[in-house]
Formats: sequence, structure tokens, C-alpha cells
Amino acid sequence: MTKKLRPHSSNTTALRLLDIAEVLFSEHGYAVTTVRDIAARAKVNQALINYHFQNKKGLFNAVFERRASIILEERNSLLNEAKARAKNKPVPLRELIYAFIYPPLRMASEDKGGKSFVKLQARLHNEPKSIENALRSKLYDKTSLRFMDELKLTLPKLSEESISWRLIFVMGLYLYVASNTGRIEVISKGRCKGGNLAQAIPEILDFCEQGFLAPPTQP
Repeated sequence: MTKKLRPHSSNTTALRLLDIAEVLFSEHGYAVTTVRDIAARAKVNQALINYHFQNKKGLFNAVFERRASIILEERNSLLNEAKARAKNKPVPLRELIYAFIYPPLRMASEDKGGKSFVKLQARLHNEPKSIENALRSKLYDKTSLRFMDELKLTLPKLSEESISWRLIFVMGLYLYVASNTGRIEVISKGRCKGGNLAQAIPEILDFCEQGFLAPPTQP
């Protein structure tokens, strides 16, 4: 996960660099953001970034892994709890969807850093493929495939192809909602609040559940 800090280094400095880099990477992307930008915002010498993280790529990976590891740990924990409740039966669909969407939505609603990370996650596909593919493979593949296995047990009438597409739609949905762009306030004329999880999550669950339960796609 996040690179272990040097034993005699200042944890406060390293964490501050992670926080600042997270915001800049989420706003401007990997290619545009420079080590100089991050050092200037943090008011430190550029050498400190190399000292703590080796280079810009190391810092970007550390920024991403810091919060992604929390999301994945929470997803797996919620899935384990749901499987325990289901005993030897398939996990109810709504519980699978909740375990998948809740961690990033919770994180995005709690602080600016969490929201910045979700923006960073949403724009990962715009980053250099060598970085994107390595991070997705290292961090997300195992858990995503675990959810796929559970969805196949819960939805035996759907093909693996349909389940795959529908799970991708769920990913896009939670990333957009977590980004809290302000569009929901506009189109609802202020009746809905993007950051209100108590309001958003039941709607998301209803929508995603019905999407998965739609009839199998015809060739």
C-alpha cells in the first residue's frame, strides 16, 4: 500500500505532501501537475518529495493507494458481513450493491480529501496507461472479481457479459454522484442535495437493483 515513510522522516511533512498532491492531481491530472507545483504549494524544497516518495510517479501512486486501500478494505468487510448473514445462500442483490457503492460515497462525503480522491479516481483513465493499468490491476482487480463471482451466484439467469456491463454502469454512477457536481441541485430545483447520502443511497440502490434485474440482454 502507501510507501512506508523513512524512520527518521517527518510524518507530518509526508502527509501534508500527500494531501496537497491529492488536490493538485485531482484538479489538473498527472501530466500537468509538476513536482515544483506540489513543493511550492507545500512550501517545501522539491528534494523532500524525492526523499519521501522517490519521484512524481511514486508520489502519485502513494496518493492513490492511501485512500483506495481504505475503500477496498471497507468493501471487502461489508461483503464478508453480507456473506455471513446469507450463510450458504447467495447474497441478496441489494446488499452486494450497497457493499460496492457505499465506501467511496462515504469517503467523498466526509472531507475534501475524500472528494478529491474520488475525482482523481474518476479521471484515472486520462492518466498515462502505464500508471492507470498498474494501479487498477494492483488495487482493484481482486476485489472487483470477487464481486463478480458473488453477482454470478445471485443472478444465475444473467450472462457473465451482462453482469460485467451492468457492474461497469454502477461504477460510473457512483463516481459521478460522489463527484457532487451540483447538477442534481439544478435539475431538482434544490429539492435534492448531492452530498446527502441518506437521500442519495436509497435512490442509487433502487436504480442499480432494477438495472441488474432487467431481463437478460438479447444477442
